[in-house]
Parts: sequence; C-alpha cells; structure tokens
Amino acid sequence: MKRVVAFPMTRLVLILLLFGGLTVPVVRTAHPPHSISATLVANWTLVLLLLAVVLSVEWVTVRKKAAQIGLDPSRAPRDLLLGFLFGAALISLVIAELAAGGFYRILQAHLTRDLGIAAVLLLADAVLEELLFRGVLFRLIEEWAGTWIALVVSAALFGLAHAANPGATWFSSLAIALEAGVLLGAAFVVTRNLWFPIALHFAWNFFEGPVYGSQVSGHQFLTSAFTAQIAGPTMLTGGRFGPEAGLFALITCLVAALALLAYATRRLLIVAPLAGKPIP
Repeated sequence: MKRVVAFPMTRLVLILLLFGGLTVPVVRTAHPPHSISATLVANWTLVLLLLAVVLSVEWVTVRKKAAQIGLDPSRAPRDLLLGFLFGAALISLVIAELAAGGFYRILQAHLTRDLGIAAVLLLADAVLEELLFRGVLFRLIEEWAGTWIALVVSAALFGLAHAANPGATWFSSLAIALEAGVLLGAAFVVTRNLWFPIALHFAWNFFEGPVYGSQVSGHQFLTSAFTAQIAGPTMLTGGRFGPEAGLFALITCLVAALALLAYATRRLLIVAPLAGKPIP
C-alpha cells in the first residue's frame, strides 16, 4: 500500500483531486470578478491552497519537504533575480524584433500606480501556474517517466490551458506549448527549483503587458507604461492574443529553451525514463 501511495502518478492524482475540490467555492465567488481586489484575493487564495495541498500530500506520502519539491528558500534570492532578468530580457528582445520590423511603435509613455496592482496580480498567476505545471505535473511525471516525456506532456497541457483565452487560435496554443511550456520546463530542469521559472514567467508577462502595452495571452491591461501600436501580419505579431502567438516570440523562446536543455544535458540533469536519476 505504501508503494502505491508513493507512486508519482498516485500523488499527482491526489493533489489534483484535493486542489480541485478546495477551489470550487473560491472559483464560484470570483467569477465573474466583481472587482480587482476580489480577483487578487481569489488568485492568492488559490496559490495558498495549492501550496498547502502539494506540501501536505508530498509530506504524508513520501516525507518530502519544501526544498525537495523545488521550494528551497536558500535558492530563492539568486534564482528569482536571474529568472526575472532572463524573462525581462527575452520579452524585451521580442519587442525589439517587432520594432525593428516596423510592427511595434510607442505612442506615449506614462507611469501609473496601476503597474503595482498589475504586478501583484501577475505574480499570483505566475506562482499558481508554475506550481501546478512545473511543481506538480512536470516534476511528478518526470519522476515516473523521465525528463523528455514530462517536458512534452506538461508543455502540451500548458498550451491547452490557454486555448480558451480571448483571441486564442490553434496556432497560439501551439506557440504557448512550444515557447512557454518548453522554456519554463527547461528552466526548472536547469535549476531544479521553482523560483527561476516563477520569476521568468512573471517578468515576461509583466513587461509584455503593463510595461510594453501589448496583450498578455489575449488579455489587455487598461493602463501600461507605454501606449503602443502593434500592427502587422498576425503570424508575426500574434494578433489579438499578443506577441506570444507570433513567430518572433516562438523562435526567440525556442532558441532560449534549447540552450537551457543543452546546458542541462551537459550537466547531467536530464532524468532517464523510470530511472529516477540523471542520465550518465
């Protein structure tokens, strides 16, 4: 019985069932959102619920602590900073590519306190998604079936999770899976913690929307540091979904992801199927 409970897929199902059951009342009260403050409270409540469920299930079943599931506090300062800088640099490079092609033009610049609200909201989204997709799905599938299968499955599910967003198309879902799903999975493999992908995810979204003024996975912020005009072929600009659904972002992030995976391979960080240890 202990072996059955400790099996990675058993723990994955337990976490998803418990979290799903606990989130029902939160989701019901938050949708449709009545205010920004209500949305913030609901999102951070979901973060805390998922964190509590993951920590509880992992401790009860296999006696794993926070540091063993990617939440080592001693690694947080360095990897949060590196992830933030990496994410900000990637989306800035994509915006620069769009601007160089004549597809992005700044109309005006202004700072507003709404940037702070947007940061808190996007941080909750980044923590929740990374904890779920990399901290639960990727980590437990990798423990059972190895890094490559975990990367494919978690990236595909990440793309599907964004398929219902405003302006989403089959190409935007594919792009999210390939660029974000693979990149964030690779970020976890390289660091073996969640701090780096959380900060990368947050920085990308924050600079993409509240700073550079474009849509973030189909969602448009009311105010941003730069009011910008983005016009051109949807295949390049991403159209109503945002730059994430364009070829500039897809190619840029895939190159970054492949570089991280090549580094992980050289450092023997790739887990072999059913081996539970890095490939020699």
